[in-house]
Amino acid sequence: MRAWAQGKLIAVDAAVLMWVAHRLPLGFGRGWATVRGIIHAALGYDWLSIGTGRYPVRPMAWRALRRLAPEQPTWQRLLWLFERYVQFSRAEWEGLALPRLVDSLPPSSAPGEVANHSGGARRGTVHFMFHYGSLYPGVAWLSKNGIKLNWMTSDVYNRMPGLSPWIARVHNKINDNLKFCNNGGSVIFSNKNVREVYKKLLAGEDIVMVVDRTMPTGPAIMIDLPGPCRVPLARGAWAALRATGAHWTVTVCEYRQGRFHIDHERSPGWPDEPMPDLQLIRWRISQAPQRWWACHVLDFVPQNYDAPIVAGSFDT
Repeated sequence: MRAWAQGKLIAVDAAVLMWVAHRLPLGFGRGWATVRGIIHAALGYDWLSIGTGRYPVRPMAWRALRRLAPEQPTWQRLLWLFERYVQFSRAEWEGLALPRLVDSLPPSSAPGEVANHSGGARRGTVHFMFHYGSLYPGVAWLSKNGIKLNWMTSDVYNRMPGLSPWIARVHNKINDNLKFCNNGGSVIFSNKNVREVYKKLLAGEDIVMVVDRTMPTGPAIMIDLPGPCRVPLARGAWAALRATGAHWTVTVCEYRQGRFHIDHERSPGWPDEPMPDLQLIRWRISQAPQRWWACHVLDFVPQNYDAPIVAGSFDT
């Protein structure tokens, strides 16, 4: 009975989210997404927890925040935990409302990047991002340079038995919105053949990789998160850069004080350029760990990785 009730609540929640994102004025929609996030925080609601039955997101996020900021008092981390749910709710709303948000994004910083790629065979670019802040508007901002941009993601919501189909509709709609904004780019699911990624990069297309999704089992880019937490990430992106000689960028988008703010760092643009160290993302997380709405993935990283390291190193 409880599972049935939860399933109905998930369906209603997702259906209302889609209705609000498409119909309410943007200011009201963002406010509603904030209230929705507070309700989710109070209930410990998370469709990933309910859908898998194996990943209790709230205690995982709590442990992650404790690792990221062990010096902070308990009340501060509790506040961050609530804000994490608000960030996630806003992010889902932004993904659904994305076509109406594009015009409010800052101008592209593309001229330098386009110049780097002009003339001769163009190398593609791997854009590193986290499930942080306003992820989906950040992807749309990257596409404002006019280059074909592909979005690499997971379709786990389509493969969870018993999960409300409304959750899949929400995230499939977000993917459709990204395709609409990305200059003819496609959605690449992470469980597909990696050769498709390499072909697109070698053809001069760009790919967004959200690199905080899973634990690697081989060579990976290392990031020294606050805490300190030594974390291996971006195995697929590491392999793609090494195999194709692609450029890279690191991008963070946040909505603050009524507008979107972009932090963006790109590779130097020369052969044998260094691997990204992801310290831009580390700095933003140190300032606002609650904006990392997938911080629960840190709970998958064994504690024995916790040690200060030289940022940007990677296993061989």
